[in-house]
Amino acid sequence: MAYYAQLVDNIVTEVIAVNDEVADGAQFAHDLLGGIWVQTFIDNPDKTYAGIGYTYDYATQDFTAAIQPDPEPEPVK
Repeated sequence: MAYYAQLVDNIVTEVIAVNDEVADGAQFAHDLLGGIWVQTFIDNPDKTYAGIGYTYDYATQDFTAAIQPDPEPEPVK
């Protein structure tokens, strides 16, 4: 299986699996579902597997997780 992420304004909104027999998975996903699709790799240690809300960087062709703010510390009692 190959995995493809749908991008809206460079933000991942969906990730799907496409059979390896499909020659161009990104084009297949576009034809079937519309939108912009890029491949994401689950087994490549040099790439980040896309998750919903991740940002895609066209320069590096990689995904970055959304930065979560540090939680507020509990007040000392």
